[in-house]
Amino acid sequence: MEKDKNIERLAFSVQEAAMALGISSRTLRDYIKDGSIAHFRMGTRVLIPSNELQEFIERKTQKS
Repeated sequence: MEKDKNIERLAFSVQEAAMALGISSRTLRDYIKDGSIAHFRMGTRVLIPSNELQEFIERKTQKS
């Protein structure tokens, strides 16, 4: 089966999400552990919903 490159991703691995945010996987795992960023598990994999990444950025953005 050929992968369709036009399918929008619904979730990202910890490594992928950390790269997208420009932080280390360890820092992202700390945010997950303290409840700052939502996640879910599929078997042993920890996944972050794509919309949560944008919401996390919005929560962390300081407004002047």
